[in-house]
Amino acid sequence: MRISQLIVAVFFFAGLLLLGSMVWQVGLAALLTVFQAIGLWLVPWIALEIVPVLLHTAGWAACFQRRHGPVPFWRLFYVRLAGSAINQVTPTATLGGEVVKVLLLESSLPREQVAAAVVIDKASFTLGQILHLTLGTLYLTGRLPLPAEVQLGLGITIGLITLGLFGFVALQRYGLLSKLLRWLSGFRLAPASLPRLIEHLAPFEAHMTAYYTAHSWRFGVSLGFHVLAFACISVQNYLALYLLLGANAPALSDVIMLTITVVALEQMFFFVPGGLGTSEGIRLTILSTLGIAQVYGLAFGLMARLASLTWNALGLLAYAWYPRFAEGLRSVQPSSGVSTPKL
Repeated sequence: MRISQLIVAVFFFAGLLLLGSMVWQVGLAALLTVFQAIGLWLVPWIALEIVPVLLHTAGWAACFQRRHGPVPFWRLFYVRLAGSAINQVTPTATLGGEVVKVLLLESSLPREQVAAAVVIDKASFTLGQILHLTLGTLYLTGRLPLPAEVQLGLGITIGLITLGLFGFVALQRYGLLSKLLRWLSGFRLAPASLPRLIEHLAPFEAHMTAYYTAHSWRFGVSLGFHVLAFACISVQNYLALYLLLGANAPALSDVIMLTITVVALEQMFFFVPGGLGTSEGIRLTILSTLGIAQVYGLAFGLMARLASLTWNALGLLAYAWYPRFAEGLRSVQPSSGVSTPKL
């Protein structure tokens, strides 16, 4: 077993141990009682996840240049589902799934174009996430008596992240990476492989530059879809807490705070496969600070876990069955005329 595999196994079993200790602490019987009270309402709540998945897929579809040929929307949905599952079950800081997306679509489009669309979508996705966090923070600062120091810290943090992201977009828009590499290649100590890297990078950057030059409005469309998808998370969390607590569910402002905190903290534990244990612990801890019993906090975390397992399983199935699915699409596409939605 390699060192990397050993580290992954250690974090996995540590997360499993953490989850087991939380179940032991609140009591398995109490948890079962809570889930019995929810009953079959858990099924439509899990199915509700398809809304943000579709919105994120539409956001990605807007990152393609239509003049290079349409890609069926449901193929993008299928590939995104597979990529998201890979991101969730592997400790790759959400990068492994992006590679999978490129590999699955390169049979339909040139690899450089697919890679450009994936990178552009990553920027749009991250910017949408930051915008969602910013709007949520502004909502909170207007509703909750947060200290001025906390408000200042939140503003500076979000501002720095946003500045860095806009720098990343500028890097794509103006081809700054290849220009930087060309500048570095002029030094005597520059690696001999730099010219080859620049040569391979050129068509990739050309696709991104063409997109931002001729289709910049589509980036705004993509951003809008991603923001809507992230807004759905707060709605999902509110509905979950309503199923658990009924009329005693937290107010919307508290749910927004919970959502923002969960999203931020889960990014810090990307090295734990699937966020096992840490995801449940984050939700339990936050709800405990709101005065909610730990059994409901853990049940809330386990609801999110069940939804994640369900959709990750669907994503892994999509990854495994994609060759047959793609072949089926190729066989029916000439007669069906299915194409990418006009965004």
